[in-house]
Amino acid sequence: MAGILLVRLFLATFVLGLLLTLLAAHLYPLPEAPRLPSDSIALVNGGREEAFFIRLPEDRLGRPQAAAVATFPAQSFARDGNDQILAELFHVRDAQGRVIGLASKMSGTVAVNEVRGQQNTDWMLLIPSRGGLSMSTAGLSADKERLYPANYLGLDPVKSGLILFGTDEFANLTGFFVEETEIDRIDDNGQAYGVLTLRLRMQGNAP
Repeated sequence: MAGILLVRLFLATFVLGLLLTLLAAHLYPLPEAPRLPSDSIALVNGGREEAFFIRLPEDRLGRPQAAAVATFPAQSFARDGNDQILAELFHVRDAQGRVIGLASKMSGTVAVNEVRGQQNTDWMLLIPSRGGLSMSTAGLSADKERLYPANYLGLDPVKSGLILFGTDEFANLTGFFVEETEIDRIDDNGQAYGVLTLRLRMQGNAP
């Protein structure tokens, strides 16, 4: 029980830190960031696809803090229902390789009850010149009026997650995302080198 409380306290402080950072940026805005063109492509169903890239390991910021941490890309959490959460922070790049923002990832298996756990991955993406996005592979959006396109806009429904909400340029968009990892090599210390891609497919959220 103490372990569960500690992990929940860690999660609460981590999320609170992110919220306070966003609040501080809103109240005391930094100089306006240059608006870089997006690399979105049109989909035949009327939506659009946009991809963001993370180079591993160079774009990882700091050391992951977790109840249990394993070398990427190995599983960093247990599947036995114990609360073990991995929190990571990354630089985010566009297709040209320019650093355009930050992304935080929280992944793990959280106990729903004494016998069952729920695997989940949450992403928060912040592009200073465009806005932010919150995404998750588990659960439903708290916004009951948010309508999601049919057929996952062509993404694999098993591997996809929901775009929960966005701000600024992303505020009126809804859709799905998938996390894709391409590993080029693993060194003698078990460190993986490659690219993690966040692929988003979005449409306007009709009222």
